[in-house]
Amino acid sequence: MMKKVLSSLVMASLLVTPSYINAGSKVEAAVINSIPNTTKVEKKYDTSFLSVPGYASLGVNDRSSYVGTSYYRTVSNGREFLQAILDASKGTVKVIEVTDTINLGWTELALDSTERSKYSFVTNYPKPSNGFTNPLLTASGVSKLSISNVNGLTIFSTSGKSIKHTEIKLQGSSNDIVIRNLKFDEMWQWDDSGKHKEVGWSYIKVNGANNVWIDHCKFTIAADGMIDMENGSSNVTLSWNEFGLEATEYPDESSSIYQSIEYMEQKYAAGALNPSTSVYYKMRNEGATKNQIMAYAAYHSKVHLVGSGDKDYTNYVSPAGVEVKDGNQRLRLTMAYNRYTNVGQRLPMIRQGTGHVFNNFFDNSSHQTVMDSVYAISKYGGDTLSRGVNARNGASIAADTNVYNAFNEPLIGAERQGDDTGNMSAPFNELFKDAFNHSLIVNSKVTNSSGSYIGSSWDNNGDNLFTKGITWYDKSTIGKWAWSSHIVGVENMSKTKPPSTPFTFTYDYNEQLPYAYKTVPLNSVVPTVVKYAGISKKVDFNAADWLKTNYMDAYSTIEAESYNKNH
Repeated sequence: MMKKVLSSLVMASLLVTPSYINAGSKVEAAVINSIPNTTKVEKKYDTSFLSVPGYASLGVNDRSSYVGTSYYRTVSNGREFLQAILDASKGTVKVIEVTDTINLGWTELALDSTERSKYSFVTNYPKPSNGFTNPLLTASGVSKLSISNVNGLTIFSTSGKSIKHTEIKLQGSSNDIVIRNLKFDEMWQWDDSGKHKEVGWSYIKVNGANNVWIDHCKFTIAADGMIDMENGSSNVTLSWNEFGLEATEYPDESSSIYQSIEYMEQKYAAGALNPSTSVYYKMRNEGATKNQIMAYAAYHSKVHLVGSGDKDYTNYVSPAGVEVKDGNQRLRLTMAYNRYTNVGQRLPMIRQGTGHVFNNFFDNSSHQTVMDSVYAISKYGGDTLSRGVNARNGASIAADTNVYNAFNEPLIGAERQGDDTGNMSAPFNELFKDAFNHSLIVNSKVTNSSGSYIGSSWDNNGDNLFTKGITWYDKSTIGKWAWSSHIVGVENMSKTKPPSTPFTFTYDYNEQLPYAYKTVPLNSVVPTVVKYAGISKKVDFNAADWLKTNYMDAYSTIEAESYNKNH
């Protein structure tokens, strides 16, 4: 293909019309290889890909000018970090550089009564219902840390330092938050029930905050979510991150997996496990080795929950008439250039809101190998899911140029919500039954035990390897795309007193995605993401570089391999 050098301003006025294919003498409809109502450039990777992509680009700001000022704070321990967060809420800190491992577990912080009052935004996380099985967490404890009343803050490291033993909540009173080049670790332990319900530890909860960019970070595995969004959070982008772990029989001895499985092995050897309820006992008793279970344990079930409940169908209005913008219809998430390893579901799962997912690499192959090769693990191991996009309650999620390896269900759910109400309680199972969910995967590749497929989820009238997990109603959404839905009359509804009749929905089929985006070609996704996603060893930046949001002059020329504006 002839390459063209085009200015970014000129490109915005161009378009490419759909093409048609001829299969023998049969003329078929256009091959869908792009998302309708979007502006996209496909090109080779360069530094422009490091600029903030997606929804967060609408509201996060460059803070490189704060280097060398009083607004710039370096921290190397837990107390310094807490003080910096406190000062950020007062507006006197805009940048926090992490220069050493930050341990924020409740026990290891050991705050005295005066400090607990001063740093009241950090609290003790309740212990797991069945107790600790990870000695690291027994010693450190676990905390919750809320970031509130902050308008404009970047938390980063120049060398990929770690934050451990805490769940960070970005509250609704905060805006314009950037988190870059940090590792989040040690919020996991073996759940011997196998249900992932005994504790709710996540790494980050975007709990109402708006304009959030989480970039070039590494997240190991957690007991519950990795990064969740709720309470009306909008304009959130996750980019160039690594989520999850490779399955290995020989994890580092300092890791949570090694420590927790060694703990379970000691209990097994001492006869202290209940044979009828212990998953670990059953696996070991029928032939799985300790190290094989370590490999199985490197799996994270629930990744990105977006929209905490069906009840949040509208904003909350207090008895005094004060409106809290916490409704699910506000949710907006971009996932770009991330690497996901051995993850089960919610990639993402969104209620009512909008998701845009491009150039991600989802790979469950090493976990699948463990399941296929160890009988006792496949028999008793409940971590078998490999699901991707899940749009619910009128949500819209479009995925472009992604790779799904060892994924059985890249799409999950139902076209019409009334055909997927198993996890919905009354009255919402009735209220949302007529909602249509818009789900689309284009120009992507899926490989699993059934074979390999490259194309779109709309191909062959929605019958292909992308759509094994979705229930079609009448396939009315195939060939039609809406970036959002609206409940008719929702502005006059109360969250505390839901209506008695099912919602009526409208869909804007003319709405445009409010930003342009870049992708590398499909055959470049895996090598590019593997090389560049993750913490600092992938990108050589100084402090000022990490505080930027744009790595390309808006008026510069770029070399584009192809450009399209889709209608």
